[in-house]
Amino acid sequence: MNRTNLLTEIAVMISFAVVLEAVFTGLSAFFPFLALPYGGRVSLALLPIFYVVYKHGIRLGVMAGASYGLLNLMLDAQLWHWGSFFLDYLFAFGFIGFAYVGVLLFGKNIKGFIAVIVIGSFIRLFFHFLSGIILFGDYAGDYGFDNVFLYSIVYNSYYVIPSMFLILIVGLLLFERLKKIEFSR
Repeated sequence: MNRTNLLTEIAVMISFAVVLEAVFTGLSAFFPFLALPYGGRVSLALLPIFYVVYKHGIRLGVMAGASYGLLNLMLDAQLWHWGSFFLDYLFAFGFIGFAYVGVLLFGKNIKGFIAVIVIGSFIRLFFHFLSGIILFGDYAGDYGFDNVFLYSIVYNSYYVIPSMFLILIVGLLLFERLKKIEFSR
């Protein structure tokens, strides 16, 4: 695959992720349980990013995830704390590229794809968890939590874990078709 085709494929996948995020943002208006008041929503948006990680590895996965994170920030149009720029957007989505370790462990097959989704989701959860502790711990009492760690893991797991399962289900249904995507000529 030449460089132009590679960049085109990644740009299309990032764009598709942004479109999916916009769709799920709209759906959360009709189904309020999909979104939380201080950010985060159940979404299928990361499926294309996980595909880039699975297919192209760490470096391009980090670039695609970080690019999506910045675009997601622009879509959300709300930054509750300046540190959130790094933890909730740049790092949470950018470090998803390291989920390629799933392919290194299991190979380029369905097990590797599942591992990329699960590892990437937990990487994302880790950075949102840190953000919840460091930046948003003051809100723990608003939700009835005395323990900031428990508050952060519960709050962030509420949308990251269901998103992971949704992405797993749809990703498994589309896996054979995703493997055939090729931007050539």
